[in-house]
Amino acid sequence: MPRPRNPVPKYLHHKATGQARVRVAGKDIYLGPYGSPESKKEYDRIRAELESQAPAVAVAAVNTKSRTPKAVTIVDMVSAFWDHAEQHYRDADGKPTTELRWLKESLAEVVTLYGHVPASEFGPLALKAVRDRWVKAGLARTTINSRTNRVRRVFKWATAEELVPVTVYQALATVAGLQKGRTQARETEPVGPVLDLHVAAVLHRLNPTIRAMVLVQRLSGCRPQDVLRMRAGEIDRTAMPWVYRPPKHKTRYRGQQRTVIIGPAAAAILEPILTKLKPEDVVFSPQRVCEKRVTRHTSRAGTRTNSGTRSERRSAPDSVWKLPKCFSVTPRRTSLKCTPNEICRWP
Repeated sequence: MPRPRNPVPKYLHHKATGQARVRVAGKDIYLGPYGSPESKKEYDRIRAELESQAPAVAVAAVNTKSRTPKAVTIVDMVSAFWDHAEQHYRDADGKPTTELRWLKESLAEVVTLYGHVPASEFGPLALKAVRDRWVKAGLARTTINSRTNRVRRVFKWATAEELVPVTVYQALATVAGLQKGRTQARETEPVGPVLDLHVAAVLHRLNPTIRAMVLVQRLSGCRPQDVLRMRAGEIDRTAMPWVYRPPKHKTRYRGQQRTVIIGPAAAAILEPILTKLKPEDVVFSPQRVCEKRVTRHTSRAGTRTNSGTRSERRSAPDSVWKLPKCFSVTPRRTSLKCTPNEICRWP
């Protein structure tokens, strides 16, 4: 019985020329000086394409075009795009959005396999080879499709900047997304809403401010950042239901306006808080929470709120006494996680 052929060729040394080579479909492909980083990167690229088992991939590997030093490589294109992305993907406060992190994760494998390759030669088979790496890494199908779309978006931007021909982006657009149940990619269950039973189970374990934030978000259906950034003057209380229009939201860059309707139940929670605030005050402030906590503890101990030695106050770093004006999502999420009595972790 003949030995089965190895679909992945070995990295070989052509001693007569000192070149590295691989043999694909009966033809030799020269990769550059043997042992050089460039030749090994080219070998990794060809091997990835062959391992992806994409149709006609062997032919594509054999027909690899000669590299020209002046060609814009994948690394050059990604570097130019990143300069644009760092300025473009920012929220209303000018802070980088999470899209930058997702773009970085999406482009990492592309740069690893094809960083030295001219961007004009990155075609559908190359995109499928990258996608196959994500499948083998155990990423979810939806995550893989999102990363694939981000890679295409980078090439769309590069096309508009005349870094690559338009035919490159058009070819990448023909790669269909992975379909549910028809690939080896991992499937995930959709994230459903939190049950009211689980919300009620943790309310008694929260401090009054966090509890009010949870209830207002639950009753109004707004996003966490809407509650965190809410200011007294941004709520129209002239009629019931109240109307809250957040000045900063994630679709603001599209020119859209966001409106949150606050019904009687949520208004009943907010009203005693709003009566003590100025229009510019944040409704849920960690500074006021800390002040209430200190007042409560000192009243129990029978001491003044400013008691303590001067040396202690001087030695404490400034960050101890400086609190943000509003809560952020991460501390709030951490404060809500609860596991005793078999209560589900939420959110």
